[in-house]
Amino acid sequence: MSQPFASVGERTDVGRTRQRNEDSLRVHREAGLVVVADGMGGHAAGDVASRMAAEAVESAAVDDGQTLAQALRLAHEALIEAGRDGRGAPGMGTTCVACRLHGRLLEMAWVGDSRLYRMRGARLEQLSRDHSYVQALVDAGELAAEAVATHPQRHVLAQCLGGATPDGIEVEAETIPAEPGDRLLLCTDGLTGELADGRIEGLLAAEPDDRRAAQALVDAALAAGGHDNVTVIVATV
Repeated sequence: MSQPFASVGERTDVGRTRQRNEDSLRVHREAGLVVVADGMGGHAAGDVASRMAAEAVESAAVDDGQTLAQALRLAHEALIEAGRDGRGAPGMGTTCVACRLHGRLLEMAWVGDSRLYRMRGARLEQLSRDHSYVQALVDAGELAAEAVATHPQRHVLAQCLGGATPDGIEVEAETIPAEPGDRLLLCTDGLTGELADGRIEGLLAAEPDDRRAAQALVDAALAAGGHDNVTVIVATV
């Protein structure tokens, strides 16, 4: 049976300043599913939250045939329940971004500020939209997009999976056409907080091998400071 991805590269690193890695990733090649989650450092058990969320999304999407939007909602509920019954910590939370190929269609869903990009030809485009305080300011016309990278509250999330408030989760989801040769990049803000989109685009363009590209992206983020955990998946349709 042919697989949806021609190749996949994945890499995660604790970074240069953190004591533990609170990022998680899942790759299910046969199902064409990739997932990245970033446990929130300000919340208890961020590493547990990201791992449980990534596993829950994979299980719901692959084993139970749920849409990715529903899979993220189920992961949200699972985190809240785990915080209540002692398998995790109350209030633990995580971002999550996932995508899945259905033939020539790309299904995607996300909550938080972990991102999905598409490299088509030489052009990098962000497909997800951050659920963050500063993005809300940009959307309202109160902040220039160029000012986001240096804003002091750029890491404040508008919502996450789990967290202290069980209600009001709004999973954003979309399905768009995919083309052979499209390269998909899923990443946590440990990458985008260190590297501008133009730098990411250049690194992907310079390295056609997905495994080496994933390594190059992480190495560049570490060289730029590595102030956070950094996780990337690069996959070619």
